[in-house]
Amino acid sequence: MNVYRLLKLATGKSVPLWAKLLGLWGFHLGGRRHIGVFLDPVLACNLRCRMCLFSDAGARAKMKGVISPERFELVRKAFFKRAVKLQIGCAAEPTLYPRLAEIVKAGRADGVPYISLITNGQLIASGRVSLRELVTSGLDEITVSLHGTRAETYEYLMPGGRFDNFVELLRQIRDVKKDYPGFKTRVNFTVNSMNVDDLRENRFFDIWPEGLLPDIVQLRPVQQLGECEWDDFDPAPLEAAFDATIGNVASICRRLGITVLAPDKSQLYEVATEQDGGSAIIENINYCYVSAASAYRDDFVLGEEDYDGYYRRTHVSRRLLRAVFNPGSFSRRRHISKKLNYRVK
Repeated sequence: MNVYRLLKLATGKSVPLWAKLLGLWGFHLGGRRHIGVFLDPVLACNLRCRMCLFSDAGARAKMKGVISPERFELVRKAFFKRAVKLQIGCAAEPTLYPRLAEIVKAGRADGVPYISLITNGQLIASGRVSLRELVTSGLDEITVSLHGTRAETYEYLMPGGRFDNFVELLRQIRDVKKDYPGFKTRVNFTVNSMNVDDLRENRFFDIWPEGLLPDIVQLRPVQQLGECEWDDFDPAPLEAAFDATIGNVASICRRLGITVLAPDKSQLYEVATEQDGGSAIIENINYCYVSAASAYRDDFVLGEEDYDGYYRRTHVSRRLLRAVFNPGSFSRRRHISKKLNYRVK
């Protein structure tokens, strides 16, 4: 059993909190892989999607920086040996980074079990970035941002993007998967009052070329995560159309054997999820965000310590072990998470 499956077992929803904490403590103490590294190699984007902070001039001005080769090597040495997953691209567009394949190769060389890329795909479709090179370098999954299955909704919600390029991207993915059938395709569709009708009938699947279907479909109700041009965050239109849209796509996915991550109708209003302190501490330890401007925690000293050294200094193993025997001590400490609770179907 690989470390990715072990970690899922240790932190699954059906596992009691004390057992999750004990599993995390064991992974941590035993030097096992147990963190996700979420890397933005460049803080920029080629699009100005209306639901994204890059559509706001003020927010966009604050998003600057490119990881230098020297800084990347420090990041690699500090975190990759403990990473169960490397996700390239979080809050920006990673295909703007000129040495993207080198990051994938480094992750594979360091034994990271799963490497994924989140992208709008426009630069791949245009030929400026080679998907085949990324996959031959060790990329396991591509997550494609999609905000419309018709040209008019796609191009309105994703200014700077061309729907024809998205269709070309799907063709390129299909061709690569012929040689690399294990390569995964995930689609992240952010649903709002304008594009919800793009999920009716068979509109979501009609755009896929013959011989290709997504492996994973993620349907996300729009959230206000910061300043952006889009200003309609009311879930009521999504609720009213749920069965014919989000529910429709989920049903087709189940029939086709596609994994779908989607909220139930009642969960459309659950944007801010309350967490107990124990769950928050697990997320806090496992989630490692890195960019040109930050590295994991505000008090993490990149270049002077690695992941293990940081936790020795901050005595996290001791805190985890205390929590194992007294998980109730965290129940009074509540945290708010913007991560949605999906049903995996």
